[in-house]
Amino acid sequence: MSAWKAVLFVLLGFSVGAMVMKDGAVVVDRRETAPVRKLELGSCKVPGLPDDALCGTYEVFENRAAGTGRRIPLRVVVVPANAPQRQPDAVAYFSGGPGESAVDDGGGWIVDILRRRGPQTRDLLLVDLRGTGGSARLDCPELAGRKSLQGFLDDFLPAGAVRSCRERLSRRTDLTRYTSAIAADDLDEVRAALGYEKLNLYGASYGTRTALTYMRRHPDRVRTATLFGVVANDARTPLQFARIAQNALDGLISERAGDAACHAAFPGLRDEVAGILRRAGKEPVRVELTEAETGRTFELRFNRDGVAQMLRYMLYDTGSAARLPLFVHLAAEGDFRPLAENSLRYGIGGWSSNGYFLAITCAEDVAFIREEEIPAAVAGTFLGDFRIRRQQAACKAWTPAKLGSDILAPTVSDIPTLIVSGERDPATPPGDGEKTVRHLSHGIQVVIPGGAHGDGGMKGWECEDDLFVRFLEAGSTEGLDTSCVAKMERPAFALSVGEPEVTLAAADLDRLAGTYHESRSGYEARVEPAGGNRLRVRFPDAGTRLFVPTSPTRFRTAYDRLTLSFRMVDGRAVGLMVEQAGEPWSEEMTRVP
Repeated sequence: MSAWKAVLFVLLGFSVGAMVMKDGAVVVDRRETAPVRKLELGSCKVPGLPDDALCGTYEVFENRAAGTGRRIPLRVVVVPANAPQRQPDAVAYFSGGPGESAVDDGGGWIVDILRRRGPQTRDLLLVDLRGTGGSARLDCPELAGRKSLQGFLDDFLPAGAVRSCRERLSRRTDLTRYTSAIAADDLDEVRAALGYEKLNLYGASYGTRTALTYMRRHPDRVRTATLFGVVANDARTPLQFARIAQNALDGLISERAGDAACHAAFPGLRDEVAGILRRAGKEPVRVELTEAETGRTFELRFNRDGVAQMLRYMLYDTGSAARLPLFVHLAAEGDFRPLAENSLRYGIGGWSSNGYFLAITCAEDVAFIREEEIPAAVAGTFLGDFRIRRQQAACKAWTPAKLGSDILAPTVSDIPTLIVSGERDPATPPGDGEKTVRHLSHGIQVVIPGGAHGDGGMKGWECEDDLFVRFLEAGSTEGLDTSCVAKMERPAFALSVGEPEVTLAAADLDRLAGTYHESRSGYEARVEPAGGNRLRVRFPDAGTRLFVPTSPTRFRTAYDRLTLSFRMVDGRAVGLMVEQAGEPWSEEMTRVP
């Protein structure tokens, strides 16, 4: 799948040491006169980031309004520009979730975008927002791990586990102090601390909500904004989830009908979707799966809601959407395993901050859902009111901030803004982008034909990166050539699970083990034997996956068309390519000696 610098007079070209930063709580109208403190940035090793990354910690008050009390250490990482002529405005990345770590989620692949065509001309600024990643993360172990996956399938956010997490966190944390506005003000304080005059915002998924909030609160500090998969300020998720997921499924079924091979293989797709939901509704389907981290097997039960969730999540990515007809057909024939294995990629797991997810969605979305809106929003959809009811129950067990309805107002701005939406995105549909861009006088929206929330396996995916870089360089949407979008194609529908598995000796697997590193972006993968004729691969931004061999040097996953291709020299693995549906994830990674 398919961010950097301002007047940093003391960061680059000089020895890195004490850096200027603002002190205490920052109020917008007095930020220029606030006293300053110092922030130490130093060399650091961050998995998935280049070796020249610089790290530091910046403290903010949990209660910014009071300016006293508990302080939160924010994790700050800067990947400095490496071009001879550096631009003074940085790119700041806002990750999704809400609750994902900006450092862990976005760094490597954004650096790859910036350095693919030559030297990086702007710094990439990564700040884990308060309550996420390395910034006093609001962890809820009650909602993470293998045991909680069953709760995710049955209830999404089991209210009892949510209540337990809230009670534990509340002993030292004011959970009402975690909102998009407060997070935006934190980031602006870091911006001032590092001396950046302006930022180029890059937001993805729920990160677009934070970016839009920053644009509203600190408009004079933004040069450009690029928003992928916009969550409109008034989206009130998950109110729209059932309808847009149904629209995405209907669009996929219609497209499948026009694909001769797929239609011939799966002529009754709509009936088969209804059939597997009906079967799971009568009695939960039991499936034995393998845990990627440990290799242990365990059983999951899929009721109707669990199957509906998996169908919705398969629509998230163009790569997995292309496999949905096959997996539904196999389930209709009695084999739920391929569909069930997709659940291992999802859930409210340890990769994200569960507490931050609850803090944001309960305060800024669920609180504004009106009961009378729900029946029409879910009528005739395969997901129904499951997500709405489950999140309402979870939020009753939480302690969110109480916010005014003014947060639902659109962001009105003349900041140059590029919005990119997927035509069949089941989470952040083009409609959200359309109503957002209406209030952005220098904004444009580009819709990816057949696109989803993620672009796994999409042919021509480089177009999105090119648009971002050209927009960033120009600082304007005027005359931006978006014609490459028309050449993008979703991956072909899968007609089989994949190449047949072959059996390898343990020694053949052992010789492939090691860490593989892409020098330009710092992206890497750790490969190790997992037993049972499998390799375990740990990715910095995509979790841990199990692969089975289709040849001595090629491996595939069971469910998402990821493939590994090892390059051998004199019987030793020296390079690794990772692809999805034939499209590369990155350049070839070199094995670390």
